[in-house]
Amino acid sequence: MAVSEKTRKIIWGEAGGRCAICRVQVVTAGTDYDDPSVFGEEAHIVARSKGGPRAGLLDDASIDSHTNLVLLCSRHHKQIDDQPGHFTVDRLREIKAQHAAWTRSLSEATPGRPKLVPNPGFPQPRVLTLITRGNPLWNMIKSSVTFEYALPDGLPAENEDLIMEFLNVVQDYCDIAAELHSVRENRDAEKGLQSYLSRLAERNFLVGAFVRQMLLTDGSGQEGTPWPMLRVKVQPASHATITDEGGRPFPNEQPSTGASDKEQSA
Repeated sequence: MAVSEKTRKIIWGEAGGRCAICRVQVVTAGTDYDDPSVFGEEAHIVARSKGGPRAGLLDDASIDSHTNLVLLCSRHHKQIDDQPGHFTVDRLREIKAQHAAWTRSLSEATPGRPKLVPNPGFPQPRVLTLITRGNPLWNMIKSSVTFEYALPDGLPAENEDLIMEFLNVVQDYCDIAAELHSVRENRDAEKGLQSYLSRLAERNFLVGAFVRQMLLTDGSGQEGTPWPMLRVKVQPASHATITDEGGRPFPNEQPSTGASDKEQSA
């Protein structure tokens, strides 16, 4: 039995066209020459096949019903199937229900289109904080709900691959930070970030970051939802300038990659 067109409409409508885990829109804009790209997938909570992840006792009609499907981006679809011990049936049903409630809150509270705007109650950072240890970056990740990044163009392939690998790790930690509660889990996250910071330092790259306090609003005039945004930038040490908090450069100061501290744990 296949997923019906009606079921697909229900799934996409309940999810607002967003992945239930990362809440990213799973349809990209079209171009002058191409249609929009779709990377959303209707993922089974209880697997259709007997040997699949979270396989259980559901009849054929229920397997492909909207109650057993959740809209995910392709990356998180693969993750939940690769990690069924963490993404249990109950956990996925909770994720789906929470996401549906969040989607309804956006549409019911206001008629406008959601957007991020600076939170006027907080000063906005003007400079990036130099990050040389895993602990400060992990604390920023835990306090953020969204993530953006910047990296230089024209890098050798091996350097760009390392930077992209690091940024993917940061994105992954942003996705799961709220689910890591034990001291061990947090410590392991810090060490994982520290490892990448040290490898980047060995290649003379600096990592800067800040958390920008934003609001998720829809233009209705009502108070928005706090939506802290982490910004991470990787750049060659030779391109960086040390400044004070107001952005004024210190004379005769050269930034350090911290490469000599690469063995220090976070």
